[in-house]
Amino acid sequence: MNRRLLLAAGVFVLAGVLAGCGRSGDSSASTASGTGISGIGVSVFAPDERPDLPVVSGLTVDGGYLDLDTFRGQVVVLNSWASWCEPCKEELPILVELANALEGEAVFVGLDVKDQPDDARAMISTYGIPYPSIVDRSASILLTIPTVPPEAVPTTVVIDKQGRVAARVIGAVRAGMLESVVAAILAE
Repeated sequence: MNRRLLLAAGVFVLAGVLAGCGRSGDSSASTASGTGISGIGVSVFAPDERPDLPVVSGLTVDGGYLDLDTFRGQVVVLNSWASWCEPCKEELPILVELANALEGEAVFVGLDVKDQPDDARAMISTYGIPYPSIVDRSASILLTIPTVPPEAVPTTVVIDKQGRVAARVIGAVRAGMLESVVAAILAE
């Protein structure tokens, strides 16, 4: 009996590890207060239920400095990632393609979590990431983002023009997952 329980516990832990790099929380689809826009794995928040994004700023992987407040009035897609995260590698081609397609319409920013500088630069080069990434070595910035469970890597949040969290994906973004959501938030 104990062997079965141990085996079941091992399978459960392994499934959790394979599901994502960090704690992933609820990734089911939801449409908050009938906003009418959501997708599989996307949580969308009604305008009156959107939490304000706290200050998200810091040094970037390329040595610059970035403060998301400078993008107030624009829609921002903020994605937490790390070079050691396999689901991050799976979603990056999708995010890079979307960032290129929406250039001039929405701003994309990465949040490089618990990573080594050389590994982060190599990943940016390998995947051709066209947008800046703020360094978050201790995951302290990620911890402050409302609606995101601690250490949820990858996570993508769409921030509306007022600086509020409008939508969230916990886990890897899949093809077709964000396009309609970002378009709807851009149209607000």
